Order: sequence, then structure tokens, then C-alpha cells
Amino acid sequence: MSNPPLPSPSTIADALLAGDSATVLDAVSRYMSFGGAPFLVDALAHPVMEQVGERWHAGTASVADEHAASELLREIFSTLLPSLAWHQGGPKAVVTCAPGEQHLLGARLISQVLALDGWRVRFLGAAPPAKDLALFVAREQPVFVGLSVTMADHIPAARTALEWIHRTAPQVRLVAGGSASEALMPAEKETWAVLSSTQDLLWMTRGGTDGLIVSR
Repeated sequence: MSNPPLPSPSTIADALLAGDSATVLDAVSRYMSFGGAPFLVDALAHPVMEQVGERWHAGTASVADEHAASELLREIFSTLLPSLAWHQGGPKAVVTCAPGEQHLLGARLISQVLALDGWRVRFLGAAPPAKDLALFVAREQPVFVGLSVTMADHIPAARTALEWIHRTAPQVRLVAGGSASEALMPAEKETWAVLSSTQDLLWMTRGGTDGLIVSR
């Protein structure tokens, strides 16, 4: 007997906005069992929160609704992901949002997936000013920095942050992601990479083409 199909992002968004934690937990557990943590982020978290954002734009959900949905999904993810193995001796990464960015969920989930994949992650949440972020990176000396940007309004600040980090710590690899990150495609390809999925990020960190080849 085949398993029932996974619930759609729209169905899960309905449950999130209704505060139906049992339904959301069941959906998250099923996605996790089906494809693991990277699949969970790419196939559930990102499209579900895009659905919630679209409803805010359409006027059928408020800012408070959006924040409550994001927080509920974060809490549910946190009940599942820490039950997996976290590594403390691996290479270091810094993950942060673009300055001014208030949508932290995607970057937080990426941090958890990286930690599960053997990275020591410093998650900053909402980024400090670009210069302070660059100084933090120069002090920490991670293998790479992941920067999330979900709103087009934050592209200039994100670009400034990446440029500051590149000038201050040029040996650190820079990776940008998030729903607005396509606008960050660099003029010079070697300065930073723009990735569209968690799977692409893991492929790169595991040594994919132009990857972050590190010894574990």
C-alpha cells in the first residue's frame, strides 16, 4: 500500500495561519521522513512561507499572522532537528540575514541543516551593520558566510555587506540565498555565489563544482 501524498504547501500554510500546530507537526514529520532536513527546508519551509507572504500581499493575512506563522514553524522545526546529531568539531560557518532583514526563519533553518551536516555554525539572526559584520567575520575566520535576503528593498544593504566582508576577509567564501537573492548576482563571479536551494548549498559545501572543499 502506497503512502498518502505529502500535504501541499497551501494546506500547510492554512494550518499555520490557523495556529493548528498538530497538523503542521504531522506535515513536517512526514516531509522529514520522506526526504530529510534539506528536503524539508526546500520543499516545505520555503514554499509554505512564500504562501503566507502572498496572502499578506493579497490582504488576507496580517503582519501579525505572518509573524505568528513563522514562529510556529520555527518552534516545530526546533523540536525535530535538535534530535539529530550535531557536530562540534567541524569547519566553521557564519550565517546571517542582510542588514534590515526581519525574515529570519530561512537563515535559521539553513543554520540547523548545516550543523546537522557537520558544520560549526555561528548564526547571527538579524545582521549588524555591514562594517561590524565584516569585522566579526574577520575575527571568526569561517570557511564561508551565508547571507539571506528575502525582500528586494534589502538588496543594496546585502550587497554592501558582502562587499565589506570581501574587503575585510577576502579568503572567506561568500554565499547568498533567499527569495530576493537573484538580484545579487555579482558582476565578478568569484566574489560571491548565489544559490537557489539548500540542496545546492550542501552540494557546494561537500565539494561540488567551485565548492567549499574542506577536510572533516
